[in-house]
Parts: sequence; structure tokens; C-alpha cells
Amino acid sequence: MLQIDHIYEFLYANIFKDFDFYHCKGGVVSTDQISYKDITLFTQDPITTKKIFFYDQEPFISDISARYMDIFNWQSKYSIEENINLAKTDRMPYGHLSPIEIEILSEDPQRIHKKAVLVTSEHSVDTLAYVNNNFRHLYYFFHGFAALDWYRGHYALNYDKSVVKPYNYDFISMNRIINNDRSYRIYWISKLKELGLLDRGLVSFNVTDNLFDDWRDETADPYSKLSDKARLHAEQHLVDIDKLVIDQPELPGSASADIPRGNDAFWHIVTETVFYYNKLHLTEKIFKPIVSKQPFMLLAAPGNLAYLKSYGFKTFDTLIDESYDNIQDPDLRIEAIVKQLSWYCNLTDSEKTNVVRAVEPIVLHNFHHFYNEFRHIITQELITNIKTLFQSIGYDDSHINYNNIYHTLTH
Repeated sequence: MLQIDHIYEFLYANIFKDFDFYHCKGGVVSTDQISYKDITLFTQDPITTKKIFFYDQEPFISDISARYMDIFNWQSKYSIEENINLAKTDRMPYGHLSPIEIEILSEDPQRIHKKAVLVTSEHSVDTLAYVNNNFRHLYYFFHGFAALDWYRGHYALNYDKSVVKPYNYDFISMNRIINNDRSYRIYWISKLKELGLLDRGLVSFNVTDNLFDDWRDETADPYSKLSDKARLHAEQHLVDIDKLVIDQPELPGSASADIPRGNDAFWHIVTETVFYYNKLHLTEKIFKPIVSKQPFMLLAAPGNLAYLKSYGFKTFDTLIDESYDNIQDPDLRIEAIVKQLSWYCNLTDSEKTNVVRAVEPIVLHNFHHFYNEFRHIITQELITNIKTLFQSIGYDDSHINYNNIYHTLTH
């Protein structure tokens, strides 16, 4: 199994060697002012007529991603004469043209308009907006590959873990970051507080390495995605809460991939990265309960439960109302999930035992599916999508050993 830290080197060396290969530096998207130095480029060959940009670790959100796309496509915005004049006056917006590039582009100006490919780990209208005759889109489940790498050790840890047992907590909910696109978590915690459910679970909230003072910064922000209803609710119910910590005072930046030890909770309430946008986009967070042998509820954008099911996983619609996955209104979606959690928390001990027994077959299926068939599904999907891409741009891929690639990614 390939380590996820080497995914770009592997894909470049084995599949996209003939492409100018771009990816965000360290895979991380910056919200600050960026330059060409924030994008890693394996090669920049003036002979190459193709280029590819892996924007696959973060959601493709227009007001952030457009700046990266501007760098990726900057040469194509200018004619060959304009590019050469910019180079001569040392006013190149992102980098420079070498003398050999100027010579080659002068002989063949169309090379400035290379066949460009955008790679994301989501299905959304935002990515489709960049697709046209000279631009293609490649999808693959980056976070699925990342989770297989990061959680490979949990197979041994949880293989013999019993699902049917008493639990000290009814649920666990991790909400480290609560600003901007993750501000919905403020309303989520506020609803738990209103219903007296915080003491029933392991809950973290606003554990952000002192990046923010408290939730009031977000509710006071006029540009926050929180609705007026959610703001008022938080101001009423979170007056005595600043931070909630599960296992340690501060969490590192990699905490999104961590699973707290001593996690003796039944339901895992997954609060995903994407909630407000119309995207099918899941990260490693959804796989935490799966590798921990827990049932889960999912706070994400509409349709993402069905998206997860499309990869062979099972959810819990025989036990709870999962119609929340189809609710478009963010507040109503949160309220629908809170209602399901509240139902479980208010059951008697014997009723909870019956629920635990009922979810066991689903939990076990998901655990074994993740460590077995899932890797084959996402690898075959990646290879199929690559072949379709190459066919669409007329690229001869007869030299690529897809069997070796499949074997490397699945073993």
C-alpha cells in the first residue's frame, strides 16, 4: 500500500510523466495571498503539450481555488507575443519564460494553450465550471487513499473489539475548528446544550491551538455562514462554554486524522469539512467510526450518505431516520440529526442494548469492507477515470502498466 505522502510522486512517475504536474505545496490550500511558490511543479517542459493540477486535498471552493487556477493557467491568458513581452520586461505574473521556451513557443504558439486537467476529490458544479473544450476534470477519492494509509494500524487494534457491550457514553463528537465553513458546528453544539446532551457524550469544541478567542468571534462576524437563528441560539445557550476538550488541552494540526484513545462511545457524530456547499465531498473523518467499529451520523452536505453508500458501505436507515441526508437547509439538517441522537440518548438501558445488537452486522460489514474491498473499488475507479481522461484528450497510454499500478495501490 502506497503511503499517501508519496501519492503525487507515484502518480507523476507512473502515469503523468508527460505532463507538467502541479499540486498545492504540501497538499494544503492557503487562504492568504499566494504566488507561484505555493504550487509545486515536478517539471515544466516547453515541449510538453499537457498539464495537470492536483487540487485534491481540499474542497474546490471558488473564492479560494480561483487564485490557484489563475496561476495554473496564467500563460494561456496571454498571446505568445504578450508572454514574450512580459518576459522581456520582467513582469511575468507567476515565474518566467526561459530563452528556450520563448523560442519553442514562438515556433508553435499553440503550446501556450496546453491541454489542462483539473484533479479533485469531489463531485460539484464548481469543478464542472472549469470544464470546457481545453480543460478536463479527473476525479478520484484522495481521502479514501489517505484513510487507508493513516488508519491501517487500527485493523489490528480493533479486529477483536466487541460491538455489543455497555458504553460509558452515548456518542462522540469532535469539533476542533468552528470558524468559516465549519461554523455550523457552533449551532450543533448549541443544540446539544439546549437538549442537555453534552454530558451524554465525549464532545470537543473550539480546540483550535488558540487561533481564535471563542465562538463569539464567529457569531459576531457579519460574513459568517451561520444563520441569524443559529447565531441567536448560540448566544442564548453557549454563554458558559468557551472550549470543550476530550483528551488533551490542545490538539496538533494533524488532529483531524487522530482518533482519541479510550473512545468508549457508541454513536460517532461525524462533523465533516464540507457542510454548506453543494458538494459530494468526504474526508478521512467519515472513516474514523468505521475503523473504530462504531455506528455514525453524518453532518455533511446533502447527499453524502448516499455518496458513501456508492462505495459499498452501509448506513443505519433501518434504525434511525436518515432523511436528513436530503435536507437542503443547513439548520434543519442539523436539527434532524439532533432529533435522532436525542431519541437514542433518551432510551432505556435495555432499549439501547437492542439498538447496539441491531447495528452490529452493519458496523462489522463496514469495518471489513474498508480493510478489504474498498481499496480495490477506489483504485479501479481511479484507473478507469484516468483511461477515460486519456481517451478524451487523445493521449496514447499504451506504455502505462496499469496492472502494476493496481497491484501497488491495493497491496
